Amino acid sequence: MDEPPAAESIAEDQPIVLTFLVALPYPCPMPHGAIVGRHFTEELRGLQGASMRVSPETPDLPDEATGHNFVSLKFWQVKERMPAGDMHLDALSQVAVEIAGGEPFVPAEEPESEIDSYRTVVEMVTAQNADVWAVDEQAAVCEALNRCFDVLSDVSAMARLVKHWGHPIATKEQVAAALWFGRPLTSLSYKTGIGGMLMLTPPRGPVKEVFEESEMNRLMAHLKRVWGGSPIELAMDRSLEARTFMRRDGDYGNAVIHAALASEIVLDSVLALLLWEEQLQVPSIDAALNVFDESRGGLATRVRREYAPRLGGIWDPGKRGALQDWARDLANLRGRVVHRGYRPTEAEAVVALSASEALLDFIKGRLAIKARSYPRTALLVLGEPGLRRLGGWKAAEAYLKASQDHPDDWFREYAAWRSKVDAAR
Repeated sequence: MDEPPAAESIAEDQPIVLTFLVALPYPCPMPHGAIVGRHFTEELRGLQGASMRVSPETPDLPDEATGHNFVSLKFWQVKERMPAGDMHLDALSQVAVEIAGGEPFVPAEEPESEIDSYRTVVEMVTAQNADVWAVDEQAAVCEALNRCFDVLSDVSAMARLVKHWGHPIATKEQVAAALWFGRPLTSLSYKTGIGGMLMLTPPRGPVKEVFEESEMNRLMAHLKRVWGGSPIELAMDRSLEARTFMRRDGDYGNAVIHAALASEIVLDSVLALLLWEEQLQVPSIDAALNVFDESRGGLATRVRREYAPRLGGIWDPGKRGALQDWARDLANLRGRVVHRGYRPTEAEAVVALSASEALLDFIKGRLAIKARSYPRTALLVLGEPGLRRLGGWKAAEAYLKASQDHPDDWFREYAAWRSKVDAAR
């Protein structure tokens, strides 16, 4: 965000009113001029005896709302000319001509037909106490913007229920920029000299480049692994999806859910790989059936019971470490999101995703340390680059030289064994 200029004309003992203007990428069907407000328990200091109202045209707020912080949203519907459709007929026709042969395709000169549409601009108003503003103006602006978007996201979500639209819920991650203004709460004028533009999320542009050769090689390697039965790519995909929900959509609930899914896939799969490697000398699924017996406890119980004897390290969520952070900051939060419909804050989601990544790093570190005992699992999860970086490559390399099996077959063999385990459970 841009730093706000110094507020020299803001009174030191009065709350500051902050107004943000944002244009939503998807329309919100509120009537033009509609106002929605919410009040909070936080007190606005320095307003003893003053009345408060949502707008000059509305009556004073009730006593229980007076003197407390608020968010007021006013919806402006601005007409725009927009393309009538987005069927990509030019691109489709160009490829069709290349496939079928014929004259080179020439796009039509006339522009696509346009229609009138609405662009929703939201005027979001809230306040900050003067002492909060004085400590850190930029942090105060960010906090105020987040408060406004919390309310706007609720309005957007409930509007979807009325219209049954599939548009994403409005979040700040979807908005490229916001204009903002500041003034004393007791003043109706914004002629205070403070305000500016906040750059929020860079606009998404068209694809301008394709894979280079090295990237294409990585793609083919991932495809070979996942088609061979690797669960690791599935966990990586869920982790990427969590970051996408977080950064692109501002959907913190789904970000937490997918981060939890990534962690659970890793925990389940690494344990299964360890069990698979243990039974190679005497092929059997009995030990795995015993470990994965749900009557003995779920994932959290298996983590406490099965990992420490095999990989060492701290696997007790009651003790400080990656497991404790995962259980507290991600697993418990995921439960609240899934079972209660809780909508986590951005800060909670950031901590949850960090806990997921820290757990993965912890598991990788333990596998590198135990590469001599579980070389196949270490190689399948970390590969040569990971083992060289974290240690354990010498042990894994020695196993590879002595082994008659080829690593390309290992995921296929593991997947076949795991299918038997799952079918017998």
